[in-house]
Amino acid sequence: MSFSAKSGDHFGTVLDRSPYAVEDSLVKVQYVSRGQNVVFGRSLRAGDHSNLIYIGKILESGKGRSYLAADAWLGTTFPHVIYITGTRGSGKSFDLGVIVEGISRLSDPSPLQNEVTPITSIIIDTQNQFWTLGYPPRVSVPENKDQLEELKRWNLEPNSLAAPKVYVPPGSPRFLGTEATLRIRPSDITAEEWCAFLDQEVYSPQGHIIAKTVEALGGANYELEDILRYIGDDDHWPTEAESSRNAISYRLDDYRRTGLFSSAGLRVKDLLEGGTCNILALRELRNEDKSLITSVIARNLFAILGKHHSKKKTASFFETPFDPDGTPDRVWLVIDEAHVVAPTTQISPARSALVEYVKRGRDAGLSLVLATQQPSALDDRILSQVNLTLSHRLSFQSDINAAINRIPTKSIRAMKYAGTNLTNFGDMIRVLEAGQCFLGDHASSRAVLVQIRPRVTAHGGYSPR
Repeated sequence: MSFSAKSGDHFGTVLDRSPYAVEDSLVKVQYVSRGQNVVFGRSLRAGDHSNLIYIGKILESGKGRSYLAADAWLGTTFPHVIYITGTRGSGKSFDLGVIVEGISRLSDPSPLQNEVTPITSIIIDTQNQFWTLGYPPRVSVPENKDQLEELKRWNLEPNSLAAPKVYVPPGSPRFLGTEATLRIRPSDITAEEWCAFLDQEVYSPQGHIIAKTVEALGGANYELEDILRYIGDDDHWPTEAESSRNAISYRLDDYRRTGLFSSAGLRVKDLLEGGTCNILALRELRNEDKSLITSVIARNLFAILGKHHSKKKTASFFETPFDPDGTPDRVWLVIDEAHVVAPTTQISPARSALVEYVKRGRDAGLSLVLATQQPSALDDRILSQVNLTLSHRLSFQSDINAAINRIPTKSIRAMKYAGTNLTNFGDMIRVLEAGQCFLGDHASSRAVLVQIRPRVTAHGGYSPR
């Protein structure tokens, strides 16, 4: 059991046959034959098998060498941009939980982590379903009972994350009793983010008022009331129309009453405790609120981790002491329903921040995991740096095309499913069952069909019965 270079020393024998027979040969894949392990997301060098997390089993049979039932692992050393797609109920959120389980500190040692150094993570939880990561599945919950049976079949033990932190905005239900309050500091929001948040053009009278106000208040940790006070002072606006100022003030005053903004709000630096999973439960918020919070998180992560690694590299180059301040070397930002926070067709505070994050975040040790049920609705620039994809069942052709276009390797040309010949990759995606996906990465010659393992923590994303 667990990753091993010894024959027969692997996870439970879950698969002995498959209805999926791929005709395309898999000519390149990171495979350790003794122990039957396939590694995605990195190249294996000099027998280094550290920092691997267990994600499932190869589900396909094929011509030539078959990898059916081999254990599938994901490398965590390389900063990833992972893109997960699929319809509701196909397994997207489940994948996010599997990945977070792998990279986080667990309550009990588990073979699903192979010499893993725990990684700090921040989850943008748009549906409030990831708080269950802190608990093992319970037999009294019908859906958890099914999960426990699956864990036995896979030869895995229930587990939980060690002390995850759950944050909820003011006014949201508190059912754990341990939630921290999530508020945003107005001083952490840029003028461009305020414009997008308030649905105003940057180069407009309202955009000018916002920019001038933020500049005037810069350098201080101010409240939303300070912004309203500055905009409302006629002496600051000898030429600007009162109607333009009112258009902003009325919207901001609505947000003042929500309590979401406070000078005593969350500092992103406070989330960066090594190996800790931070869950931001945002279901009760409006989509623009979720987008703004995501933007502030992503932009500050880029700044903090960028500065950290710059100092570390400089110290190494000049052989001078490096004085650590507790900032972790790596952080994973995980976003569920990513099309909500960075849509293609609407102004979004998070869009620019996430584009910068994916294009320049690798040198800062930043990874991004995105899940969406609407691939065609997610800003394409954010997907420009994707290096690993998990494609679950999709129905609409526009979403299938968008998902296929981002697979970082070849798709499959021919596959037999239950005796039926399929020659269109879109049709292959349509026949997948829940938990099955085509995994594509740069280190493999084509997409590979994988069965995702069961969660070891309680899964909160099931549908009510």
